Amino acid sequence: MNKRIVVALLLTVLFSLFAGAACAQEQNDGKYFTIVDENGVTVYITGWSVRVGDQFLTDKNIRYEVTSIEGDIAHAKKIGEVNLSQYLPPSESEPGLFSGLLKTRVAKAQGGKVAVYHTHSDESYVPTDGKESILGAGGIYKVGNAFTTALQSKGLEVIHSQAKHDPHDDMAYERSRRTVVDLLKQQPAAIFDVHRDAVPPQVYKGTVNGQDVSKVQLVVGKYGPTGKQIEDYALQIKAASDKQHPGLVKGIFFAKGGDYNQDLHPRSMLLEVGAHTNDRASAERGVALFADVIPTVLGTSSAAPTAQNGAADVGTAATGPSGATKSIGWIVGLLVVGVAAFMFLSTGSLKEAGAKIKQFTSTEFANFLAPKKRQSDEEKSKDTKKREDQE
Repeated sequence: MNKRIVVALLLTVLFSLFAGAACAQEQNDGKYFTIVDENGVTVYITGWSVRVGDQFLTDKNIRYEVTSIEGDIAHAKKIGEVNLSQYLPPSESEPGLFSGLLKTRVAKAQGGKVAVYHTHSDESYVPTDGKESILGAGGIYKVGNAFTTALQSKGLEVIHSQAKHDPHDDMAYERSRRTVVDLLKQQPAAIFDVHRDAVPPQVYKGTVNGQDVSKVQLVVGKYGPTGKQIEDYALQIKAASDKQHPGLVKGIFFAKGGDYNQDLHPRSMLLEVGAHTNDRASAERGVALFADVIPTVLGTSSAAPTAQNGAADVGTAATGPSGATKSIGWIVGLLVVGVAAFMFLSTGSLKEAGAKIKQFTSTEFANFLAPKKRQSDEEKSKDTKKREDQE
C-alpha cells in the first residue's frame, strides 16, 4: 500500500512539472513579482510568473538573472551592462548621420508587411475600460488599432487580426497559434502579439518626447530553436528605441521556459503596452511612438533564415512544433513513467521490474514478430517452388 502511495505521489509531481513546463508563464491572480538585486534594491517589477533562471534587461540596459524566489520577491544577480550600440549598424551609431539614415530605412520599409494579433483578447485598462478583462472585446484591440494606424503612417502594410482567444488561460497560446499560422500565409516581415501587463501604474508610467505615455516591455521566450534569434531581435528593437525614443522601452523579460509562438517566425515579438492600471489613451500614445522604431529595425535586422539554418521559413505555415505535438511528447513521457510504476508495483522491486521489462522486450517482441517472419519464409518458399514448376 505504501508503495502505491509513493508511486502515485511521484506521478503527480511529474505531471505537475510537465504541465508547468508546457504552459504560459503569466500570473492571473492579480499578484506581481518584485525583483531585487544583491543589495535588496528593487531593479524590476513584472506581472509575469518569474522562475529561477529567468533573465531581464532593465531600462538602463543592465542584465540580471533570477537566482532565488521567496513568495512574490525574486532575488537576482547582476550579469553586467549591455552595450546596445553593437545591435545598431555602425553608421547609425554616429549622431550626425542618424536622422538621415532613419529616413532611408523608412523608405526601404515602404511596402513591407507587419502582422498584429492578441493572444489575450480580453485584456483591458481599468481607468478607461472600467474593468481589467472584457471577454471578446478587450481594450487591447484599440491599442492594437493605434499601433496599426501608426505603422501604416510609416508606409507599412498591416494585418491586424481580430481573432478571439478567450478565455484567458494557459491554453490561450495554443488557440492563438492557429491565428499565427494563418497570418504567416501572408508572409509578414514581422509579427507582434500585443498585450498589457498587470502591475501598479507607476511601473509603466512615463514621459517621452513631452508626452505622458505607458511604456512598452518586450518578452522573449527562450524555449525553442529560434530563442537566441528572438533574443537578438529584441535587443535590436530596444537599441533602436533607445536611440529614437529614450525611456520608451521599460525593459526586456527573458522567460527561460516559454516560447509564446515565437518559434514560428524569426521576427516575432510579444509586447506589453502598459498595465491594467494605466489608462488606455496613454497606452495608445506609447505604442504609436513604438511604431516609429519598426521601420528602422526591419531595415537593419538580418534576413530571416531558411529552413536549412534550423530556423523558421516564414513562407511556410507548418513551421515549428505545434502545441499538440509538444502535448503528445508529454503524454508519451507520462506513459513511460506509468508503465515503469506499474512494473514496480507488480514485482515489488526495481531489479525484478528490470528483469520483466528485459523478458518482455526479448521474448514477447520476438514472439510477436515471429509469425510475421514465418509467414515471410513461407511466402518465399512458395515463390521458389512456383519458379521451379514454371521452369
